[in-house]
Amino acid sequence: MLLAGLLAALVGACADPDVAPPLPAGQLLAIGDSVLAWNRFRGRSVPDVVARQTGMQLSNLSVSGARISHSSPQARAKGGDIREQFMPGAWDWVLLNGGANDFLFECGCRRCEATLDRMISAKGARGEIPVLVKQLRSAGAQIVLLGYYDANARANLFSRCGETVGRLNQRLARLAARHGDVHFVSAAPAMDPANPRHWAVDRVHPSAVGAARIGQLIAGKI
Repeated sequence: MLLAGLLAALVGACADPDVAPPLPAGQLLAIGDSVLAWNRFRGRSVPDVVARQTGMQLSNLSVSGARISHSSPQARAKGGDIREQFMPGAWDWVLLNGGANDFLFECGCRRCEATLDRMISAKGARGEIPVLVKQLRSAGAQIVLLGYYDANARANLFSRCGETVGRLNQRLARLAARHGDVHFVSAAPAMDPANPRHWAVDRVHPSAVGAARIGQLIAGKI
């Protein structure tokens, strides 16, 4: 027993105090639109960053252009309906975003109250997103709802969506507040409108730098 104690003390004394202990393995699923899909083929998407920061195994099923709901069978078959991206599994965490494409293509970011209410009610209790979140929770996963960065921050296709997207973010935060296993993270603090390094050339999506900043916020929450 004395020898075992001395060996343990010796190993502890030699350990590098700056090396963090290994993180426990886990399973991360990402579903949503191009905010999560962008930079994926370079291994530098938002979910890629989260996986590296947390040590989890990643399945990123997000699709550029995807909506919360989609009536086109062709789009649904390609993952265009975010609800149908979900794949049952032993997920520890699910990262979810979506809604901006619904506003852009269904109501042109003008008079979108009906579209917003269909996705999520004012108190965050009803709608397509709460129904999806209930499904994810029933699978035993912790959920991160990722709010959009400021759509008015850049002169782009979504510029006129800013007010509506802001209300969506507020409702997502209210939904998260209703459940201990649902967590809202806003991407806005990560994306500086005045810093071109945070933005892809299209001025809509995060660059690899922007994706890393968003991913670090999410990893910090996890």
